[in-house]
Amino acid sequence: MKSSRYLSALALFISCISFAHANLSISPLKYELTVGAGKETSEIIKVTNNSDIPITLYTSKEDFIAGDDTGTPTFVKPQNQISDEYSLSNWINIENANVTLAKGETREVRFTVKVPQKGEPGGHYGAIFFSPGAPSGAQVAVVQRLGVLILINVPGDIQIAGSVESFDIGKKLENAFTPASDFNAFPIVFETKFKNEGNTHLKPTGRIELIDENGETLKNIGKEAITSPAGAFIGEKMVDYIPVNDGLGNVLPKSERRFESAWEGFGYQELQADGTKVVKFKDLTAYYADKAAEKRAFLQFWESIHTRTVDKTVSANLILSYEGKDKEKKEFRDSKKITVRYQEQYVGINYFVIIMILGIVAALGYYVLIAVPASKERLRKELMEAVGRHKKE
Repeated sequence: MKSSRYLSALALFISCISFAHANLSISPLKYELTVGAGKETSEIIKVTNNSDIPITLYTSKEDFIAGDDTGTPTFVKPQNQISDEYSLSNWINIENANVTLAKGETREVRFTVKVPQKGEPGGHYGAIFFSPGAPSGAQVAVVQRLGVLILINVPGDIQIAGSVESFDIGKKLENAFTPASDFNAFPIVFETKFKNEGNTHLKPTGRIELIDENGETLKNIGKEAITSPAGAFIGEKMVDYIPVNDGLGNVLPKSERRFESAWEGFGYQELQADGTKVVKFKDLTAYYADKAAEKRAFLQFWESIHTRTVDKTVSANLILSYEGKDKEKKEFRDSKKITVRYQEQYVGINYFVIIMILGIVAALGYYVLIAVPASKERLRKELMEAVGRHKKE
């Protein structure tokens, strides 16, 4: 689920046409640039042929718009654009219409973005595609074409305005989000909807902190993406919150985007036989059992471990922000409460031992208070009877 949050990953396998034996890689997957009206900039795309045959690549360019609220773009050919308000493809010039790569060869393809003198301020969005041609006699097979997303911001009358439309918590059932407030199992899904009402793309990021009813911030509950400056996914790290848009996805102008974040449990690293470490998660029962064990190293002889069902209230605090004009930080906060149910282990009385102790005390009491006095009385009577018989004789 996390990989679907990365806008850059969408550029990796963007449409649906390539050819048999074509094994290509492309870098970078995305460019985000600022170019003034009447100005131009040139950049380079590296394309590598990893296959064992020569490949001819044909280039093309299209605009893209927000396709849905997941961040998946919809690509539009320039002639099919209803409005050119955010169009970019007509400003792009690719140095080579096609390029042939020998096996294992890497080629740099230069492109130029030239903004017209009357270029509309704000965001403009396009993509450059590379489609491999079929070698002589090869059969065509349906795979993917490769593309690079290009996001241009033209300075001027930039309108920056965004807001959190909703913050909901629930479950994923058959890939559909269902709001809920009571949970007895992971994952717990957080859905944040952000609306961009301006004329340039925004990159809202944030976190969801979880605080239990004792005021304790829950630890090691999320995995945060580590990305390169170009937006490529590098790895993950454990954090004490649930990240929101840690893949640095953009929200395009006049659109909404839904960010999903999941609480999968309490993370820990486990060493594998090959020496590598993998991240695994404890459920609520295991987590609180371990916390109880940390507080009590050993049991007294009259104590034992018991289990009970516990409902714990957890506050989910959303903090989301984006960069406004003059680098000003715009921040939004929201909070919701949920109930999590789990089996808690706790230290209680060992009733078997207590019953044994009470039995022993009762036996001693009976012996001291009843048996011993009765024995003494019986012995006294026997002695008195013996003395009486002796006098008679």
